[in-house]
Amino acid sequence: MALQAFGWAAMKIERRKNGDTRDGRIRDELADILRNDSNGTPVCAPDCPKASPEHCSRQCPHIPMMMSSDPENHPLEGRIAPLVYELKRLEAFHPCWSCEGHNDPDGKLWKIPRVWFYCKSVVHLRVLANAVMELHLAKKLSVPWRVVLTFSDEDNADTTFSLEPNLDHERPLLPALQRDIDTIAEDLRELTLTEARKLSRMAR
Repeated sequence: MALQAFGWAAMKIERRKNGDTRDGRIRDELADILRNDSNGTPVCAPDCPKASPEHCSRQCPHIPMMMSSDPENHPLEGRIAPLVYELKRLEAFHPCWSCEGHNDPDGKLWKIPRVWFYCKSVVHLRVLANAVMELHLAKKLSVPWRVVLTFSDEDNADTTFSLEPNLDHERPLLPALQRDIDTIAEDLRELTLTEARKLSRMAR
């Protein structure tokens, strides 16, 4: 239905009628992210030399090597490794590439910090996006962070997503963005589970 206001027409977006099957799938996908708890299993790899609940954490010095598919030539960068760990810990997201951010020779921001990952559920993406938005609304981040669609290689048809800062309106210095990495890594799990619980209540 078109609405006339101030000389322009706005289209009303009707809520999609999901039906029992889709509603049930949404509930199941939210239940998946809520029941996944890696606290008792190694997050990085089953052969991690310090794989035990009391030692497995984002501060572990083995993470950059254990979470890389090519640890000798391409270990994870130290500053982004804790965020990669926390993203994988949620089990709904599968990190495949990361960057801690870099300046150019003149000291200007060249590469932004980000984590690319695979994800099968649009609902899980929404939960993740809501979680990082809550951190920004709480004024804990230097800029908003967002989840965007991307891809890894030209010859790879599989879709990936990126958790990254939104620099459309602001251009902070790299140290500020790297402090954001630390903040997101610290709060990501609890905020993501909180957002999943909120959506679960709506989906009943």
